[in-house]
Amino acid sequence: MSTAIPRSSILPVSAVAVIAAAALLIPWWGVSLSVLATRGAMTAGLALPATAYLSDAFLSLLAVGTVVALAVALRGGSRHRILSTAAAGGVVIAYATSEMVKVALMQARPCTRWAALSACDATDYSFPSNHAVLAMGAVWVIAVAARRTWATWAAVGAALIVLSGRLFEGAHYLHDVAAGALLGLAVPALLTIVAVAVTREPRTTRSAPEISRRRSGPAPARDSRPAE
Repeated sequence: MSTAIPRSSILPVSAVAVIAAAALLIPWWGVSLSVLATRGAMTAGLALPATAYLSDAFLSLLAVGTVVALAVALRGGSRHRILSTAAAGGVVIAYATSEMVKVALMQARPCTRWAALSACDATDYSFPSNHAVLAMGAVWVIAVAARRTWATWAAVGAALIVLSGRLFEGAHYLHDVAAGALLGLAVPALLTIVAVAVTREPRTTRSAPEISRRRSGPAPARDSRPAE
């Protein structure tokens, strides 16, 4: 994986993945952590009307950053282009998967239960969050295509704002955005790993005579004195 993104970019991406997994898996003393966090965020959102614009605004910034990063990658070497294209293709697959899961599970949005900041679309489903899928997918593509640590950190910051905004709006539960974040990272990362394996250059092997010479040591020096 270190050949796909810089080692220094792995930390912020991994941190988001660990936090998202914890939000899904850690029990919360007999109550639903997702419901508790979602209701708290929706209450805060009602007091902060400007949060209604956070998700869409920062998702748009991530989209622009993704396009710029891919444009830079396309001007690089062939292997860099392949890895970046694989990462971007993974985002498309992750989004399609998210849509299929939504239709299969048909989980209602939290705004159908409690007062929300923005208008509630009761005809659309909640789990998982497409915004989270696209935001974290963009983070991965930027990490692979731009190969700049500062760009990865900036993308992670923007993605966290997107995820938080969906909670403030009452569009998603905490487990919706956590699952979407993991899906948006996992599928592009998997395709990138495959691309790394496919494009890895084979190790050069020494010929049998060369190996034999190295094992037997240097040849003895010839005597340059003339024969008597």
